[in-house]
Amino acid sequence: MCLALLAQGCATQALYSERSLETEDTMCLRWLEHIDTKLAEYELEDAGTVRIIGFPHLRINRFLASLSDRTMAQNAFAQWLENLRQLDETTRLLEFANFPAEQQKILMSELPQGENLEQGVQRCGKRLAKLDLNDPERQRILLQQAEIPDAYQTWKRYVGAYALTQYAASVGIELLHKKLNESFQQPLAQQPVLGRLMQYAPPQTESLIAEDIAAIMRPAYDNPLAIPSLAPEQLQQLFEHFAPIWEIDTRNNNDKIGMVMLDAGGQPRIDTIKPVVYIQHAFTLWHGRVLLQLIYQIWLPAREKTGLFDLYGGPLDSVIWRVTLSPEGTPIAFDSIHACGCYYLLFPSLGYHAIPPKDDAEPVLSPMSIPKIPAGKRLLLRLATRTHYLRQIAVVPNAPGNTARFYAWQKSEWLRSIPMQNGTRHSLFGADGIINASQRNEHFLLWPFGVASPGAMRQWGTHAIAFTGRRHFDDPFLLEKLLIRE
Repeated sequence: MCLALLAQGCATQALYSERSLETEDTMCLRWLEHIDTKLAEYELEDAGTVRIIGFPHLRINRFLASLSDRTMAQNAFAQWLENLRQLDETTRLLEFANFPAEQQKILMSELPQGENLEQGVQRCGKRLAKLDLNDPERQRILLQQAEIPDAYQTWKRYVGAYALTQYAASVGIELLHKKLNESFQQPLAQQPVLGRLMQYAPPQTESLIAEDIAAIMRPAYDNPLAIPSLAPEQLQQLFEHFAPIWEIDTRNNNDKIGMVMLDAGGQPRIDTIKPVVYIQHAFTLWHGRVLLQLIYQIWLPAREKTGLFDLYGGPLDSVIWRVTLSPEGTPIAFDSIHACGCYYLLFPSLGYHAIPPKDDAEPVLSPMSIPKIPAGKRLLLRLATRTHYLRQIAVVPNAPGNTARFYAWQKSEWLRSIPMQNGTRHSLFGADGIINASQRNEHFLLWPFGVASPGAMRQWGTHAIAFTGRRHFDDPFLLEKLLIRE
C-alpha cells in the first residue's frame, strides 16, 4: 500500500510539474493526497470504486471505464469527467465519515475557515477537473489510465494448478446447475415447504403504467453520453414499481430478512424486527445503448450450517436481484446472485433468450424466461430455507397476503458508513470489499480458482461470478455477451 501511495504521489507530481499551478490548486492536491494517505493508514479505503493514479480527485467503476474506449466529443468528455469527479466525492464523504473524530478534525483544519467537508471536496474536485478539461495531454493520460483491475487473484491460479483444477470445477458447476434448475421445473404450488412461508412486500404505492414509465425514461437520455439521468423521486418510482415480493421458506430466524447493524465491536448483525431492502442503481451497455439497472438486496443473519463439515454455511447471507430496463423502460432481463458472487442466474424477458457464453468462462444457468408483467401484478421470488437459493419466480397480484410484512427502503451506500451507538461510523466492508465476519470454510477448497475468500459476502463492484474463466456481475458487457433479442 505504501508503494502504491508513493507511486500515486510521484505520478501526480509528474503530471503537474510542467504546469504553473495556482496556490489553491496545489493546496487541493496536497489535501486530497493527505486524505488518501490517512485512509490507507487506517485501512478505510472503499473498495467499490477505483482510484486513478495521478488524479486524486477522480474515481472510476467498470461502467465508466467502458466509456473511455469511445471517441468522445468535448462535451461528452466533460460529462464523463464530471461523473468521475462525483464518484470520488460520494465515496470520499463516506470514507471520511468513518475516520476517528480526532483525525477528521486534523484534516478539516486544512480547509479555509468556515468551509465544510462537502464544500471542500467539491471545490477542489472541480478546480482540478477544470485543469484536466483544458489540457489535452492530461485527457490522453486519463483515458489511458481509466482501467479497472479484475476481481481475481491470478497468482492463486498459478499456484493452485488452475489449468487442471478447472476441469474438476466444471463437473461441480454442472451438478450445481442441475440442482438449482430442478426447482424451476416445479410449479410454485408444488414446491416443498419445510417451515412456513413468510412474505416481504414493498410499501403499497400507486402503480405505474407503461406510458408513465416511458415518459420518465424518454427525457432522461437527453445528455451528451446518453446515460439515463433521473431525479431521485423518479428513480424511487421505478424502484417501487419493479420491486419484487420476497417469499422465504422460514424455519428459524436465519431465514428472515432484516436491517444490517454493527455491534459495539464493529461486528455485523441483522435486526430481523426491521425488514429492509437495500437499493441502488447502475448502468450497463446493450449494443451501444446505455441501459438503467435497478438493484435490490436483502440480508439475512446466516446460512445455517448442517454440521461440522458444512463448508458453505456461516454468518450472514445476502441475495441480490437486478432488473435491466430498455430505453423505453421495459425489462429486457432479470438476474441474481448471492452477495458472495455465487449462484448467478439469468432470466430473460419475453422476446429475449440466453445464449452460451463465447468466452472461456463457465456456463450460465438460465432456468426460465419472465413473462410480461401485467398492470396490477408484480414478481414473487421464492427462496429456500437455509441456503436461500432462488427456487421459483411467479407473477402475482400486487396486493400481498394478510400475513405479509412490508419492508422499508434503504440506500445501499448506507452499508459503507453505518452509524454506531457510540457516535462513530464504520463500513460493513473491509478495504478489500469483503466482510471478514462472513468468511466460509469453502475457501480452503476453492482458493485455486483465484476468487478472494470464496463464499464470503462482499461489496458491490467486487463480485467475481465465475470460478472458471473471468466474469463480473458489474461488467457493463455482461448481458450483451449472454443475451440476444429474438
